[in-house]
Amino acid sequence: MLHFALYCVIYVEWLLIMPDDYNEYVKSAIAGDKEAFGELYRIFLNKIYRFTYYLVGDEFSAEDITQNTFLRAWKGLANFSMNSGTFQSYLYTIARNLVIDTQRKKKAYSLTGLEDVIESKEDPEIEVWKGQVSEKVHQALADLETDDQQIIILRFFEEMQFDEISKVVGSNSGAIRVKVHRLMGILKQKLEGKI
Repeated sequence: MLHFALYCVIYVEWLLIMPDDYNEYVKSAIAGDKEAFGELYRIFLNKIYRFTYYLVGDEFSAEDITQNTFLRAWKGLANFSMNSGTFQSYLYTIARNLVIDTQRKKKAYSLTGLEDVIESKEDPEIEVWKGQVSEKVHQALADLETDDQQIIILRFFEEMQFDEISKVVGSNSGAIRVKVHRLMGILKQKLEGKI
């Protein structure tokens, strides 16, 4: 039920066509091609924004973190190696670190307001149900530790594979797999009878 609820709550933007191989853009951007980096920006902008918004809960901070993620990525591109991971994991790692920095400064944040980001053209009754489910899911997520929230968001909202999540959070993929299983059990307990 939880998997269904998570997928019902989120408007899946992966429907946007992402090039099968954006590595050519990465190679060109590393060589200094600003237009290639612009394409990478176009490909990943919404994903990075959504990830940061889930974690910080307000549009202004999410926009700021997203902008700074791409600025840092551009400035550090010369140090990026395609052998050490994907460009996607590189961006998410930068965004994650910026979120942590922001949270240290704020000391408190919220996951409320996600419904404003989700756009849907569905039946109003379904939207009301989604809003109710969304509120309950977000309450359950808010009870998790920050690192655990990030792992759940990367796995189910951003649909990343375990090995890519491990590169973003700096852990091994086996540990991430076990942690996701454990966290799903915790979320299931929190949500039982509420959805």
